[in-house]
Amino acid sequence: MINSLYQLTRKGWLKALSFILSIAMVAMILLNANTFALYFGGEIPFLVLLVFYGMLILFVHGFGFELNASLWQIIFLPLLGYAIIIPSLVILTIF
Repeated sequence: MINSLYQLTRKGWLKALSFILSIAMVAMILLNANTFALYFGGEIPFLVLLVFYGMLILFVHGFGFELNASLWQIIFLPLLGYAIIIPSLVILTIF
């Protein structure tokens, strides 16, 4: 099951998308540091860790690391990274 989910995102254009989204998130954090701190670090500081975890997932996927063990595929599942980073980028872009 996990292997088939991981195989869905093994395409080249999705790896490029992962890299672009992770770079965009880093840029948004650097350019809007006060907004990021206000909306993600203010009331619930665990959201910052979640965003950094999502960036880590997309960096690993975007650089093209091939994960063979099921445990690492669960930890670094790109679909989870997309689910974390895309809403975070939308929130930072709107505010």
